[in-house]
Amino acid sequence: MSDQSWDLFVIYVNAYYAVQEAYDSARRNWERPAPGLEQFCRDANPFLWDEHNSAEEEVFRGFSQRFLESFENKSECLGTQGYAFARSWLASLEGGAYGTELVASFDAITDERSFAEACEPIAHQIASRAMRLERTPQDEPLPVEPLPERAPSEADIDAVIKLLAKGDESFAAALRARLASDEEGA
Repeated sequence: MSDQSWDLFVIYVNAYYAVQEAYDSARRNWERPAPGLEQFCRDANPFLWDEHNSAEEEVFRGFSQRFLESFENKSECLGTQGYAFARSWLASLEGGAYGTELVASFDAITDERSFAEACEPIAHQIASRAMRLERTPQDEPLPVEPLPERAPSEADIDAVIKLLAKGDESFAAALRARLASDEEGA
């Protein structure tokens, strides 16, 4: 296994996914997740960043600040270093709203080797998500020529009445009568 360098967001997402998997695994097995895991999963979600019902920006900001202080390269670290860093970061969050099981949950899901191996697919996921969010002129819809205005034909009217009536002939007759009275009044 070669240990590649990954940026801080890949390491953050990898740590989040490990804790989220521990939470989801407990729920799938009809067990009660460790106290605080649900709150952490809400607050640390790396893909929600608006003001309503979203992740807490403070969680990511705290992670980023510690990351930048911990690594010489300031923007990347090896996957194995990321594992140790993520584990220590989770330990620093334990207590309060997140309970005391973040590290134990993390350890139950991943180890140094699997954490490092998960970085590449996570980086691809992040890159593909970013590409979907970027809009280019080619993404814009082509202008559509408006249809020329014309009065609906009898066939058009009958098709609409048939669609609206759904086989109810009395309703279809009422629609036709209403249409006829509207045309007489116009």
